Amino acid sequence: MRLKHPNMRPAGAPVRLRFDGAEIEALTGETIAAALAAADIVSVRQARSGASRGPFCGMGACFDCLVTVDGRPNQRACLTRVADGMEVLSEPIASPAANAPAPAAEEIACDVLVVGAGPAGLSAARDLARAGANVIVADERLHAGGQFFKPLAPSLAAERQHLDRQFRDGAALHEATLQAGVRILSETTVWAAFSAIEVAAIVAGRSTLFRPRRLVLATGAYEQSLPVPGWTLPGVMTVGALQTLARSYRVAPGERIVIAGNGPLCLQTAAELLDGGANVVAVLESASRPGAGNLPEFLQAGWAAPTLLASGLALVSRLKPLLHWRRRVTRLLGDDRVRRVEAADLSIDADVVALGYGFSSSSELARSLGCRHDFVLRGSGSMETVTDADGRTSVPEVFAIGDGARFGGAQAAMAAGSIAAAAIARDLGLAVPEPRSARRSLARAQRFQKALWRLFEAAPQQAAAIDSAALVCRCEEVKASVMRDAVKAGHDTPAALKRATRAGMGRCQGRYCGALIARICSGEPGEFDLFAPRPPAKPVPIRALTIEQPEWTGHVDFVPPDMARPRETGRLPVETVDTLVIGGGVAGSCVAYWLAHEGIDVMLVERDDMNLQASGANAGSLHVQLLAFDFVAGAPPAGNRAADTLPLGPASIALWQEIQRDTGEDLEIKVTGGLMLGESERDIAFLEGKIALEKSRGIEAELIGSNELRRMEPSIGEKAIAAEWCPGEGKINPLRGTYAVIARAKELGARFRRGSDVQAIARDGAGWKVTTSRGEIRCGRIVNAAGPWAAQIAALAGVTIPVRAAPLQMIVTEPTAPTLTRLVAYAGRHLTLKQMASGAFMIGGGWTAGLDEKQKLSRALRASVEGNLWIASRAVPALRDLHAIRIWAGMNVNIDRAPILGEVPGLPGFYNCVSSNGYTLAPVLARLTAEMIAGRSTSLPVEPYSIRRFG
Repeated sequence: MRLKHPNMRPAGAPVRLRFDGAEIEALTGETIAAALAAADIVSVRQARSGASRGPFCGMGACFDCLVTVDGRPNQRACLTRVADGMEVLSEPIASPAANAPAPAAEEIACDVLVVGAGPAGLSAARDLARAGANVIVADERLHAGGQFFKPLAPSLAAERQHLDRQFRDGAALHEATLQAGVRILSETTVWAAFSAIEVAAIVAGRSTLFRPRRLVLATGAYEQSLPVPGWTLPGVMTVGALQTLARSYRVAPGERIVIAGNGPLCLQTAAELLDGGANVVAVLESASRPGAGNLPEFLQAGWAAPTLLASGLALVSRLKPLLHWRRRVTRLLGDDRVRRVEAADLSIDADVVALGYGFSSSSELARSLGCRHDFVLRGSGSMETVTDADGRTSVPEVFAIGDGARFGGAQAAMAAGSIAAAAIARDLGLAVPEPRSARRSLARAQRFQKALWRLFEAAPQQAAAIDSAALVCRCEEVKASVMRDAVKAGHDTPAALKRATRAGMGRCQGRYCGALIARICSGEPGEFDLFAPRPPAKPVPIRALTIEQPEWTGHVDFVPPDMARPRETGRLPVETVDTLVIGGGVAGSCVAYWLAHEGIDVMLVERDDMNLQASGANAGSLHVQLLAFDFVAGAPPAGNRAADTLPLGPASIALWQEIQRDTGEDLEIKVTGGLMLGESERDIAFLEGKIALEKSRGIEAELIGSNELRRMEPSIGEKAIAAEWCPGEGKINPLRGTYAVIARAKELGARFRRGSDVQAIARDGAGWKVTTSRGEIRCGRIVNAAGPWAAQIAALAGVTIPVRAAPLQMIVTEPTAPTLTRLVAYAGRHLTLKQMASGAFMIGGGWTAGLDEKQKLSRALRASVEGNLWIASRAVPALRDLHAIRIWAGMNVNIDRAPILGEVPGLPGFYNCVSSNGYTLAPVLARLTAEMIAGRSTSLPVEPYSIRRFG
C-alpha cells in the first residue's frame, strides 16, 4: 500500500514496469523494491534451493533482493530506480551485451576521502571543506544521509516546514556539506581498500581509484536479526528496511505487520507506519519493561537528552496496546511469504515481520587495512574499530567514525565527525580550532546512549540457543545443525567451518552470519576470530574491472613468514610415533592417509589449522597438460622440469577418484577435459609445440579448430580461433578434498595435532627428536610436507632445499546457470577458469598477490584482479555480467616446477614431499612417499624428483 500523509504528495511522474510479466505501477524516483512493496509483492527471487526470497535489509548489504533489470542480472531492487517500460525478472537471465573492454581505472587524488554519507561522514566532510581541504564523499546509496538521515525520495514532495525534525536536520546537513564545496558521489561502491592511499570504487559504472592523503571510514552499521526458523521467508525484513520503505518512499507491504526486536527504532517505525495508515498488529520488544529500578538510567538519559527521552516515553505510551515486553521471536511460519510469528507464548498472524535485534558496525574496510579491532558481544556481536579520542585508528592515515567504528547513534556520529575533521585538518597543515563543543556533544550523546542500552538491555543472544533448524548463513542456506556437526568433527574455527560448510561464502560476505559462526566456534571471539578480511567489501561488477594488465614470466617469491594463529596451544606429553609428517595441507594429509593405509603408525603436526594456507586457498584445478608458463616454444625438452612431472598428473587424478570412493564423500571430482585457447597463428604454433612435448610424455592432447571448440563450449569468446584439447583434465572441490582425506586417515588410525610449531629437529639415535611448541615427539622417520615453509623445516635438520613462497590470488563469482563444462586456460596468459558445482566460477591462473606480514595474510593486488578478470572474460564473455564476490590470496610453492620427493641422501629417515602443483599431485606424491617408507618399489619413477638434481 501507499501510506498517507497530509502534507506529502507524489512528485514523480507515474510509470509502469513489468515484473515477471505482471504490470506494476510506480512513481519516478522510487526504487524497484518500493514499487513492488506498494503492490504487496514481497517475493522477488529464488535461492539456490528453490526457496523464495524477498527484500531483507533495504540498504544493499544482504543481496536478497536481486532481480534482472532490462537484461542485466543480479541488480539490487532496493538500490535500483524504476523507469517507464522497465522489464524486471526474478530469474537471473542476461541479455547479450557489448564485449568492449573496460576503460582503465580513473585515478582521483584528494586531500580526504570519506566513505559514507551518513551523519558522521557528512559532518566530517563539511568541517574539513570549511577548513580548506579538498574532500570527496563516496556513498553507495541513491541519496546522501545514511540510514538515520535518509531523505524523502524524489518520488514525493513536501514543504520543509511540514517535515519532522529528523528530515529537516538531515537536509540541512546535506546542504551545508555541499555549500562547503564537498564533492558527494552517490551510487558509488567502494569495493576495496588496498591501502590508505589506494581505495578502489565503482563510480557510475567505471572503475575508479582514489588516492587520498587521509581516509575517513564512516561506513555506518547494519541491523542484526535473529536466525530463527523462517527468517528467510519473503515478507521478513529488518526494521530499518521497513522504515526506509515507509519513511522515504511512503509505502508498506502487507496487511498485518509485526515489528520485533530490541530498542527504540522498533517503536519509531511502528508509529510512522500507523501514522501512514498501515496495520501494525504487534510490537515485540525483547527487553523487560523499564521500571522503578531503572531510575538512575532515566535520570542519566534525561540529563543528557531530555527531548529524546520525552519522545521515547511518548512512543511507549502511545504503543502500549500493541507493545509486548520481553518477547523474542522464536519461529516464523509461512509458505510463499511469512504468515505467522511465534514468540514465547504468543502466536500472531502476520504477512510482514520486521526484525531488529541490534547493530553491527560495517568495519570490513577498516579490517582489510589492518586497523586494530575489538569484538564486542552486543546482540549477535560486532567487530568494532579501535580509535583514539580523535577517531584515528592504528593505521595513522585512517580514521573511523560513527556507527561504522562503534554503534552510538546519530548525535554521537556527528560529533565524532567534527572531532576527526579537526585532527585531519591539523595533519594537513590547516588551521582549525580545538573542537571543544563537539567533544562535549559526544560525551553527552555517549551518556545518553549508555543509559538507553541499559534501559533496553535484553538477555544476550546465545549461539548455543539457536534452533538447529534455523539457517544461520542466509546466502548459502547452512543450518545451525550442520555447523554444530562440523564443529564436532573438528572444523572449530571460522576458517575451517567456512571451508567445510560454505557458510559465509555468499554475496553478503558473512555480514549476517560471521559473528554467530565465530561464537559457535569459540564462544568469545577475539580480534582475529571472524572471517579473514578480503576484498571485495561488496560484490563488484566484473564488467567494470576487465582491464588488461601486463603478463610476466616469473613470480616475486620470498621466504615466507610464520602466518599461524594457532587455536590449540596447550602443552602435551611426549609422544612416540613411527613416522611424523610435518605440514597439514593436502600433501601432508595424503601422506598420513596412505601411511595409515599401509598400517604404519603416523602422526601429522601442523602449526596452525589443517588445510588453511596453500591447500585451503587453492582453485581446485586438476591439471594434466602443461600450464602456459611451463612451456617455452623452441626450448629443448630436456631442460623442462615441468615436463618431467607430466606422467604424474593422470596417475594422481586416478588416485583422487580412488580416494573419493574410499572416503564415501562427494569431492565434486569431474574429469571433463581441459582447453587451452589460442587466438593467433603465433598461439597455434605455441600450442602445437606444447602438444608435441606432452604427447612425448604420454599425455593425450590434440589441436582443435574454432568449430569444434564452440561445439564443446558455446560460451567461449569469439577471440579464440583454436584450442588444445586435453581430455584427461578436471576439477575438484578443494574445500572437500583435504578434509575428506583427513577424516579417513583418522579412521585408519592416523593422529593429527594442530597448533604444533616445529621448533627443533635433532637426531635421537637411529631416529629423531622433534621439539614443537606443544611438546616433544620422538619418531623413526620425518616427512617434510610443509609446502612453502618446507625450506625452514629442512633447515632444522641441516638440509638445504630451494623452496620459496609465492602468494597467488583467486577470484570467485556469484553463482549462475550452467555455462562452462571444462577447465579453460589460455596460451601465453595466466588463467585457469572453471565453473564449480555451486554455479560459481573459480578464476585463477597464478596472478601474483602481496603479503601483509602484520595481519599474517596474503593480500590480493588490484592490478592482478583486473588482469585476471580481463583474460577470464575474454575467454568466457558471459562473465562480464556477473559480480566477483570473493577475492583471496594463498601461499604457493615456488621450486623449479618439479616436486622434491624422497629420502635425503646421507640423512636416513628424513623425507621431503613438496610440490608447486600440490593439489593435483598430492595423492600420487604422497603414495610414492608411502611406498618408499614401506620399503617397496615405487609405482612410478621418483629419481627425476630427487633432491640430488640440485647438486
